[in-house]
Formats: sequence, C-alpha cells, structure tokens
Amino acid sequence: MCSMNAAIQPGEDANRSSRRFWGFVLAFYTAWMLRVVLLMPVDHGIDSLWLRQCWSQGLRLLLWVLPVMVYLKRVEGVRLAAFLRLNTFPWGRALAIGLGITVGYLGVCAATALLLQGGGLHKPAVMTGTDWAGLIIGMSFVAFAEELLFRGFIFQRLRAGQSFHRANLLTAFLFLLIHWPGWLYVQGAHWGLVPPSVSIFIA
Repeated sequence: MCSMNAAIQPGEDANRSSRRFWGFVLAFYTAWMLRVVLLMPVDHGIDSLWLRQCWSQGLRLLLWVLPVMVYLKRVEGVRLAAFLRLNTFPWGRALAIGLGITVGYLGVCAATALLLQGGGLHKPAVMTGTDWAGLIIGMSFVAFAEELLFRGFIFQRLRAGQSFHRANLLTAFLFLLIHWPGWLYVQGAHWGLVPPSVSIFIA
C-alpha cells in the first residue's frame, strides 16, 4: 500500500501543480481584463504624464509582479531570484546579440511607423526632457513586468514539462493574448489588429 502511494504521488503532485499554475494564469487574465474594462477610463482622465505613469505602473506592479512573487514563494516554495533568472546577466557575445536584436527590432518598429503607418517625427521633436524621462521609465517598467511574468515565470514553468520550442510558442501566444483586451476595448475588432498581433507574437 505504501509503495503504491509512493508510486502515484509524483503524478498527483504534478497534476496538482499544473492545476494551480493554470488557475493562477486564468486569475491573472481575468484580473487584467477587469482592469482594462473598469479602469482604462481612469487612465484617459489623468492629464499629467507622471501621475498617469504612477497610476498605470502601480496597477501593473499590483497585477503582474507581486502576485507572481507571492505565488512562487508561498505555493511553489522556490527561490525567487533563481527561478525568475534575476540572478543572471548576459555578458560578452550574448549581450552583444541581445543588444543587436533590440536595436534592430526598434529600428523596424520605427521604420514601420514612419513609412507604413503614416507616422512622423514632429511629436518626438516637441517632447520635453520630463516627457522623455516619463516615457523611458514607464517603458522600462513595462518591459520588466512583462518579462518577469511571461519569460521569468510562465515560460520557466511551462519549460519544466514541455520542450523548449513548445513552451516558447505557448508563452508567445499567451503574451499576445494579454494585449487583446486593451486593443479591443480601445479600437474594437478590425483587421488592423493583425499586423501588431503578428509583431507581438514574433517579439
């Protein structure tokens, strides 16, 4: 009897862990959709860029970052820095490749906005130092929160039970999916959402 329990215990633990993980993911997506639907009008009502950034990034911290840390600590019982890869940093060739990909991607985005979407350089030209600082700080925190949740947590968790490529594709799809509530709320459903969807999935 003891040996039977011991034999099925790992599978039961894996199933329980998987259910907890997907329950967390579902709760996160539900919370984010509610944030978009109920609180997006508040964002648009804040005139000050800094106050808007504090409000928006505060909600992101509350919904994207803190729940992951609490879940990993209380439910998974893992060391946060090691699991989320916050204790590593690329050096040498890896850093150069990462920077090259980043610059290339930003260049493609800028060229697409200017050449295909009718953008211009007039807005950046009139932005003040305060505007640039707020934009850079906001974008940096968004990138940190997104990478921590999707690459640090979701991808690592999926990678534990799946191949690298399958976990990578599923993470990319989930990352795309989290953008749709905001897009649909602001713009509605239309074919123009296809190009940014492809871009987000590839990124």
